Amino acid sequence: MKFYNRNGMLYVRKNGMRISTKLLDTVENRKLFESYAKNDEFFKKFDVKENDVPTILDLCEEILKEKEATLKKTSLKAYNSLYHSRIVPYFDKILVTEFKPKDVFEWYKTIQDKRTIITCEAMLKPAFERAILFEHIESSPFIIKRPKTNSEYTIMPFTIDEINKIIEISPNRIKNLIAVAFYSGMRIGEVIGLKWEDIDFLDKTISVKRTITSGIEQSPKTKSSERVIDMITQCENHLLAQRKFTGLGEYVFLSVNLKPYNSSSSLAYTWKRILKEADIKYRSIYQLRHSFASNMLSNGENELWVAQMMGHKSSNTTRTKYSKYLKVNRHKKVTFLDTMDTKLAQFC
Repeated sequence: MKFYNRNGMLYVRKNGMRISTKLLDTVENRKLFESYAKNDEFFKKFDVKENDVPTILDLCEEILKEKEATLKKTSLKAYNSLYHSRIVPYFDKILVTEFKPKDVFEWYKTIQDKRTIITCEAMLKPAFERAILFEHIESSPFIIKRPKTNSEYTIMPFTIDEINKIIEISPNRIKNLIAVAFYSGMRIGEVIGLKWEDIDFLDKTISVKRTITSGIEQSPKTKSSERVIDMITQCENHLLAQRKFTGLGEYVFLSVNLKPYNSSSSLAYTWKRILKEADIKYRSIYQLRHSFASNMLSNGENELWVAQMMGHKSSNTTRTKYSKYLKVNRHKKVTFLDTMDTKLAQFC
C-alpha cells in the first residue's frame, strides 16, 4: 500500500488503482487507513455490509471497544460514563448519514466543560472517520471550531502559614498524609498509593510508581509521572512519624479501617472539616500539590527541580502553569548589566 498527497487529501494505491480515502493527509489518517483498510481487514473485522448505514452510537461503541486495550481502567470508566451521559442521550438512533455540521454546533452548546468535550470528541471524531472509510459519508461533520470554554478550576495555593495551621489541627491518622502531599508535590492518588518499599531513608528519595483512583491501583498519570523525587527534611520527618501508625506493612498510609485509601475522595469529608476548623477558605485537597509548586518557586527554587518533583514532562509545563509564582532576581540582572557597562567603558 502506497500513499499519495493530492491537494492536501490522502490518496492510496490499492490493487493497481489510485483512490481517494476522502481523508486529509495527516500522519494520524495514514495510520488509520492503513490499520483499518489494508486488505479489507476493517470491513471483515466488523462484518459490515456496504449498504448497511450504522448509527452514530454503533460506531462509537466500536471505538470504545478498541480503547479497552489502550486506556487505563479509570480512563475507560470516565469514557464510558461520558458516553452514556453526554453522547447516548443526544445521538440516540441517529444514523451517521443524518448528522450535519450544524448539529455539531448545537451539540457543543450542551457542554460547557472543555475536558468533557475533548473526551467525547475522542469517541465521536473517530466514529465519523470510520464512516468515511465505510463510504457512508464523504466528510466528517466535525469541521467547525470547538467553542471556547471557561474552566471553573483555579489554582488557589495555600500559604505556608495556612499549611502549618492545617497540619497542626489535623487528626493524627491524616496529619502525615497531608504533610507528605504538601512537602513532596505528589498527587493525592500517588500519596495514598505509596508503599514502604518506595521510601529510601538512606538516599532520602521517594519512588513514585503507582496511583490509586476509584479503588484501582495503576501506573501514574503519565510516563513522566513515574519518577524518583527528593525527600526533603520536613517530608522525611512526617514519614518517620507515620511509621508509628502503620509500622512497616505494605502501604504507608491506611484509612481508619487499616486498609489503603480507596481514592482522594475518601478524604473529602475530613479535609472539609479541617479547613472549616482552621477558618481557611475551602479548596480541594489537590491544591496541596499546587501549594508545593507555588511556594517553592516563589522562594527561588530551581524550576527544573520543581518540574521533576511534580512529574511534569518538561519545565515548560511548570513555567506556564505557575508563571506568576516564579521569582525573578532583578538584583542579579542589574549587577550583570552594570558589569557590562564597566567593561565597555574601558574601551571608550
